[in-house]
Amino acid sequence: MSGLKRLIAEIHRRSLWQVLGIYLVGAWIGYEIIQALTEGLGLPDWVPGFAVVIFIIGLPIVLATALVQEGAPVPSHKDSTLPPDDQVTLEARSPDARARFRRLRQLLTWRNAILAGLAMLALLAVSATGYMGLRAAGVGPFGTLLTKGVLEERDRIVLAEFEDHAGDSLTARALTEAFRTDLAQSRLITLVAPSYVAQVLARMERDPGSALDMALAREVAIRAGLTAVVGGEIISAGTGYVFTAQLVSAESGDVLAAYRETADDSTAILRAIDQLSKQLRQRIGESLRTIRGNRPLDQVTTGSLEALRKYSQGVRAIDVEADFAKGVGLLREAVALDTAFAMAYLRLGHVYFLAENRTRTVEAFTRAYRHRGRLTDRERYITIVGYYIAVTGEHGRAITVARTLLDAYPDDVFGLFLLGASYTLAQQFERAEEVARREIELDSTNALTYWVLLNLQVSRGEFQEARATLERMVENHNPYSLRAASWLAIAREDYEGAVAHLQSMKESQTESPYSQAWTSSHLAGVAQLRGKLAESEREFGEAVAAWDAAGSARRYLRYAVRLALLRLQLGDGVGRGLQTVEDALERHPLATIPVLDRPYPELAEFYAIAGRLDQARALVAEHDAAIDPTLRWFSQPGRHRAEGYIALAEGDYGEAIAEFRLSDDRSILYCRWCALPPLADAYDLAGEPDSAVAAYERFLGEAVVGIDELHAASRYLPSAYERLGALYEQRGDSAKAIRYYGKLVGLWKDADPELQARVEAARRAIEALSPDT
Repeated sequence: MSGLKRLIAEIHRRSLWQVLGIYLVGAWIGYEIIQALTEGLGLPDWVPGFAVVIFIIGLPIVLATALVQEGAPVPSHKDSTLPPDDQVTLEARSPDARARFRRLRQLLTWRNAILAGLAMLALLAVSATGYMGLRAAGVGPFGTLLTKGVLEERDRIVLAEFEDHAGDSLTARALTEAFRTDLAQSRLITLVAPSYVAQVLARMERDPGSALDMALAREVAIRAGLTAVVGGEIISAGTGYVFTAQLVSAESGDVLAAYRETADDSTAILRAIDQLSKQLRQRIGESLRTIRGNRPLDQVTTGSLEALRKYSQGVRAIDVEADFAKGVGLLREAVALDTAFAMAYLRLGHVYFLAENRTRTVEAFTRAYRHRGRLTDRERYITIVGYYIAVTGEHGRAITVARTLLDAYPDDVFGLFLLGASYTLAQQFERAEEVARREIELDSTNALTYWVLLNLQVSRGEFQEARATLERMVENHNPYSLRAASWLAIAREDYEGAVAHLQSMKESQTESPYSQAWTSSHLAGVAQLRGKLAESEREFGEAVAAWDAAGSARRYLRYAVRLALLRLQLGDGVGRGLQTVEDALERHPLATIPVLDRPYPELAEFYAIAGRLDQARALVAEHDAAIDPTLRWFSQPGRHRAEGYIALAEGDYGEAIAEFRLSDDRSILYCRWCALPPLADAYDLAGEPDSAVAAYERFLGEAVVGIDELHAASRYLPSAYERLGALYEQRGDSAKAIRYYGKLVGLWKDADPELQARVEAARRAIEALSPDT
């Protein structure tokens, strides 16, 4: 039998395949652990490679040990698996061969193999620890410029423009901007801002826009008392490039650190630049963990690297930090640097949409849409989806385009966000929830996605799932956690818990007018819901003042209207309510507010309820004349609701029912259920009690969540309980009548004195309807 066949037979007989499989799995697990430790502890980049070498060396040792430890063929009989001519026994071997085999078997034991592996891993650990220790101590070539005392932490450094020796000035500028972006992320040095350099140049009587070569940069640094200058050059090398970077002492001109990288062609430029900056930052003394931890810039189209940096920082501020003011500021800087930066406009539109700033929403999304021709396919799809969502209101078309986008880019997080928003606006909530879960799988750092998911769960009454989402938000230090906790508490009718969360937010975020307005608005709604009208009036007043301080005239007027409606409920007649609205309009006249942001529907609704029908009709007519018909979809639900209240005040109940139904069909935006209670009232007044009961029941069956939904609940829920109790009592359904009267009693048990008469009437009704009385 040939030697190869004999070897294969031995491998099968001695189970080497199993040993090989176990070793490879163990090596893979070990490598993953070492890779994770390298990333987490900031170990040198060569550690994983060293580990691979160890695993490769160990493989033949393990296989040889397995081969030897299995032993030779059994000596008492011949191996029946081999042909007669190839059978060998130990007795046929010489004494010397048997002795050599015994020595080899004593050497290649599993104990020795394991000890050798542990020794190699220990050598790896000692090498990495020694390297890090020498680096931290500043010993020899391992020391950094910080540990050697050449630089001090937070020293300020000037960035010179990289010199072009390749006839490619664009690449030289890109190299300069890339270094600016990378060095700006360093925690150990401070890169001097271009504006500061411009001031120094002005004092030198030089043009502030002068090209900052190495010589001029050193002069700037010397005049300003700065430590060092970073510069370099790009050199052509055939079809490729050679890049060099130097850190130079400003005073002496000595080279403190110098590195070189090559790029075979233009596609390798970014990799080479990235390596240069990493080497330089490591030499300065930057933690390897910190360098690896830098977030990559977003992959979006713009000719300005600085605009891209501003964009990336702005997106992070919005998505992760939930700091919308900071994010908007950075995005505005981005579009100032690149006025055709479509994705920055799109992100601005997203924030404005959430903030209900209709004018800026349409402007931003329209600008993005106008520049879609210069975009990649992915960005163009995203831009079109955003335009359909926020400008034209074609949510079905938005879903179609978003799904086309995700067919090509299934893991695009922003594309998923837009698809989820489209599903929500189209009232396909189950699909919206699926999309939100997928977003979190792909990007667990996005603060807003958890917020969206929790609200979808609450709106469907999935309180246990919503609680689990809230717990994850708290664990991840999500900035929306307290806000989400208050919404969940309101939905679960835990009003004491909701007030505690809201008060905590109000007390901890005193410097933010937006947060003060948000919390006061919610506190006012909860107080009104519980029948504490005086407390609600105070909180609404604070909310109105805070929205004014936040610079939102639209929201200032909207909440002034809500305060005025509350004052009607306080029994002061229409006088105080009308005065509240007139004072608000005097402070912020409609003519001073952009057309799309004027709260025409809310004002018309208030005037209809207050009995000023002429003013209500005039506002509806002004709305129709001022707003482009293609953009009215956004305000149509409120407009139909105002028309319904006008018809209700005129006693035209059929018209009122028709208008409220139209409002209900379109009312996904900002006040999902505001049309249902007045629709029920209209049915009731029209003598259709069954339809009234159905509308009231649907209203009560929906979860209560959000400012506007809380407003709807606080304004309508108590009277809905009261009226449903009476309607079921008229039907002779005592059980349901008792149920709803009881809900009113429970909700208003601590209500203000002027409401206690209604509470007592409900109690008496319960007693009369109870079977044991």
